[in-house]
Amino acid sequence: MKWISTIKEIGTSAISEKDRTVILFGQTANDELRKVSVIQEFDDEEAAQGIVLKKGDTITIDGQTLIISAVGSMAISNLRALGHVSLFFADKLPKKPMSNAVYLELDGKDPVPTFRIDDEIVYEHL
Repeated sequence: MKWISTIKEIGTSAISEKDRTVILFGQTANDELRKVSVIQEFDDEEAAQGIVLKKGDTITIDGQTLIISAVGSMAISNLRALGHVSLFFADKLPKKPMSNAVYLELDGKDPVPTFRIDDEIVYEHL
């Protein structure tokens, strides 16, 4: 199954060259969260309420398909309710993964995908 969102806004402090984390939020994010987040809107909000993501599933950003290495215990409920999840681009999992995070396999030498307004993010449960 696939769920598609569109990037609607990118906060002034949402993307950092050094930080390999991107915070996603839905349209209901307040002004403070909008500054540090990429705002997304699901093409079908009702279908997004059934989103499922597990280790081995994929997320495609900027044409780059990344494999999920871990999903935090609160990540899916937050994604369904708020369009919120923190994406961590890493080649290793931390000892204590964050509960609101999805970890994506990406070699530390490879750049984080580019986020652009009107681009799609494709979540795919395999």
